Amino acid sequence: MCNLYPLVCNLQGKRVVIIGGGKIAYRKACGLQDTGAIVTVVSPDICEEMRKLSYITWKQKTFTDEDIKDAHLIYAATNHHDVNMMVKQAAHDFQWVNIVSDGTQSSFHTPAVIRNNEYIVSISTSGKHPAFAKRIKQELTDVLPQLIK
Repeated sequence: MCNLYPLVCNLQGKRVVIIGGGKIAYRKACGLQDTGAIVTVVSPDICEEMRKLSYITWKQKTFTDEDIKDAHLIYAATNHHDVNMMVKQAAHDFQWVNIVSDGTQSSFHTPAVIRNNEYIVSISTSGKHPAFAKRIKQELTDVLPQLIK
């Protein structure tokens, strides 16, 4: 039985905090582009690709509880499971947290998304098989433009 409920969120003006600055954190940040979210990245260092994202604010530091106090959505996306779990412990019950190193500890999962001006399609494996969701996304991307004409 799956206790997850799919929905699409309006993030305009909502605070999203990403803890971590590597490739996974970068992918999470890219997914937030053009959503209107106020995106903050907390990490002592960030990858070169992340440095090019003009819509993020980078706090060059290690994580503290204070970093997420006003966040609506939180991504714990470091390479250190123990730090990711510290983020989860620091979050309030009303905050939504995604632990990239352990989907079972997450209160939400980010699906694979196909988006254009007419539709949004999301594909989720409930965080269990991201590579499979990515494969389905690619197959649907190849077929969807033909289906809606």
